[in-house]
Amino acid sequence: MSALLRPSPSQGRPGKWTQARRRMFWPLWILSAAAAAALAQAPSGPDQIHLAWVEEPSTTLTVVWRTLDPAAPPLVQYRPAGSAKWLTAKGGPRASGARGQLHEATLRSLRPATKYEYRVSGSQGAWSEAYTARTGPRGAGSFDAVFVADTGMIGRADGLATGTKQVIEEIAKLDPALILWGGDGAYYNTDKRWGTLEDTIDAWFEQMKPIAVKAPMMPTYGNHEIFLQEGYEPWAARFPTPEGFDKRQYYSFDVGNAHFISIMAANSSKGEHSPEALNWIEQDIAAAKKRGQRWIIPFMHVAPFSDGSNHPSNLNLRKQMCPVLERAGAHIVLTSHDQSYERTYPLRGAPDSIRPTSTSKTCYTLQDGVSWLKVSPGGKMSNINGRFAQWLTNPAPAWTAFRDNTMHHFARLRISDGAVVVEVFGVSGDGRPPVVQDSFRYTNGSCK
Repeated sequence: MSALLRPSPSQGRPGKWTQARRRMFWPLWILSAAAAAALAQAPSGPDQIHLAWVEEPSTTLTVVWRTLDPAAPPLVQYRPAGSAKWLTAKGGPRASGARGQLHEATLRSLRPATKYEYRVSGSQGAWSEAYTARTGPRGAGSFDAVFVADTGMIGRADGLATGTKQVIEEIAKLDPALILWGGDGAYYNTDKRWGTLEDTIDAWFEQMKPIAVKAPMMPTYGNHEIFLQEGYEPWAARFPTPEGFDKRQYYSFDVGNAHFISIMAANSSKGEHSPEALNWIEQDIAAAKKRGQRWIIPFMHVAPFSDGSNHPSNLNLRKQMCPVLERAGAHIVLTSHDQSYERTYPLRGAPDSIRPTSTSKTCYTLQDGVSWLKVSPGGKMSNINGRFAQWLTNPAPAWTAFRDNTMHHFARLRISDGAVVVEVFGVSGDGRPPVVQDSFRYTNGSCK
């Protein structure tokens, strides 16, 4: 058994509610033990394979993988799907705390909106199995993106990761072109089965491989990555991104006619953004709109609008961020953090005179305000109350278009030149098919 994914004996000291939960989830624990054993069988070949878009998404793919042998060559073979001839790209080492060696290579001069097969090199002439990914569209072409956060690790001893495995499986079935990861992945402070933080990060990437090998996974970081016995640097070392601002804590990229902005928002109560960061966000969005990018979609971890009891609205973040994104012309803002799903009507006037520009549940135009989504959890319930977040107010705040605190969640964005259609999936975690709990769209035309 490899040391990489061998759980450590230390599980932490459970809270009082955990003993009852252990009895409740005993069948799940048997499954969890099997899942942990499967993870523990670290492959002898390359692993932790994941993709990124660092350069132009329509013509490049960046591939990252790990080998236990640091001398393994940093090579990727690739070809258009169905072609017989492999092409070879040479990369190099990527500095990180991973055991062995992390490698990175960028495939260039690819065709837009095209499926490619690829495989990565291991030791002594070995190769991984072949995976399939695709480049982004050029111009106004259509594509799907998925936002997911707050995953946790499969098989937690406290039984909280009741949806993680199924959430990953359901996203893989949808086969999106892009994964937006919203932070809070491993929860290392309460899950030390793998011993060190770096080994836990290794295990998290291997867990995410069913979706990370198929689509670029672009991150923003949560409070667990930044504060809770973890740290920005160990995680950022694993994720290639565009350079952006402030050591890549803020960055952006275009896919089709959408512009995505990753915003560092990890503090539950503070408005942590410097004037320089806020200015960078405004200038970045202005430049994107000047290039003709129609759909402005920021994503960050902490939510300015949340009626959840575990992590309520960050009012300081609301005061800082809402005016900036309203002025800049954002349409949909993706957040997470609190273990429930909420969506606002399109809003203007935050923070002091919040008003909806529409009370429709389903359709908005470019003249409408900003819809704020809090999409959580992506598999793991809260350590604070041992379940999904409870609501602070009932009925819901006036700005609420939809909310749910009974399931795990992820959001699919179906992006085209004429519209962004958002579907929020609820996952039970027990194998029942996911359900679309909420759906709405922003259109470039009319809602009539």
